[in-house]
Amino acid sequence: MENIYGKNGLQKVINASGRMTKLGVSTISKGVGETLVDAASNYILIDSLYEFAGKKIGEMIGCEDACVTSSASAGIALSVASLICRDNLSMVHHFFDELPRISRREVVLLKGHNVDFGAPVAEMIQLGGGKVVEVGYANGSKPEDIEHAVNENTLAVLFVKSHHCVQKDMVDVEETVKLSNRLKVPCIIDAAAEEDLSRYMAMGADMVCYSGAKAIEGPTSGFVACRTTELAANMRLQYKGIGRAMKIGKEGTMGLLQAMKEYLGGEHRPVVTKEHLVPFIEKIDQIPGCDAVLVQDEAGREIYRAKITFHKETYGYSAKEMISRLQEGEFAVYTRDYQANIGSLAIDPRPLHSPEELEYIYERISEIGKEHQ
Repeated sequence: MENIYGKNGLQKVINASGRMTKLGVSTISKGVGETLVDAASNYILIDSLYEFAGKKIGEMIGCEDACVTSSASAGIALSVASLICRDNLSMVHHFFDELPRISRREVVLLKGHNVDFGAPVAEMIQLGGGKVVEVGYANGSKPEDIEHAVNENTLAVLFVKSHHCVQKDMVDVEETVKLSNRLKVPCIIDAAAEEDLSRYMAMGADMVCYSGAKAIEGPTSGFVACRTTELAANMRLQYKGIGRAMKIGKEGTMGLLQAMKEYLGGEHRPVVTKEHLVPFIEKIDQIPGCDAVLVQDEAGREIYRAKITFHKETYGYSAKEMISRLQEGEFAVYTRDYQANIGSLAIDPRPLHSPEELEYIYERISEIGKEHQ
């Protein structure tokens, strides 16, 4: 299991956490890799490539147009900025000089969606010139919370579809889109890691931000699906302004298109699946002080993980202590640790390269537990 990072003296990583930016998100297929090299080895007029890619993505997922980006978070910033500037190139060029004179900049965001996903969502909105208007409560929200916040200064409503967000008692995405449409306010959806690339456009959203490197397993990239070509063109205009600092290159653009083609065609499937987790869970369950069960993704996606609860009095280490213990050794094993404070870690099989990596995780947990027996 040698790789380029190990050869350069860096600690190798087994990613059982998920498609996380801090771990390099995902890995690419041979076809995507070949596309990156081919695209990087030739020249193209970038503006024409962006337009081509936008239309191509639109054809693939059933929307009028799209704007390719360097990431989903860049997509949020560019979406907000493009709604402020529209097709005014002078405003694009003098964005931060013009902002103090613009009142229609408020972006309505559920309080339970104002999360830190590795960077704060609010920062992405503000980077695009928006003013965050939080509504509802951290543990609940209603449609009227959004409706009462909408006024003549409202630029958009942003809905964050993510496991990072509060899930309980929150207005759902469909309600939010319908309400935004009725109020005639643009609805932006942050769907960075979502697996369905058409669902939110079909609901009636105006702009939907996706990561190209998460579910799609492409290179570092992203795109914003747009309801109209006008919205997409206004976003692309931002590459002459703040978008210049977050541009995507020719190789990333073509690599994204290839990855989408493979993803939508079902060509790139996880090597380690839910079926591999079943015997893994059975073996973990036999380790004194460990309980393991199969759980579904917090946000309701068709993603299944192994949830392991560590009982310190029997096993010897708590879940929080196991985070660092598993990162020791030849391979640093990164688990999903959102519930470590209440005693459990989760193993996401999707990023694993082989069943051998799953076996390595079992062996490490077994070895560490034997230290206290």
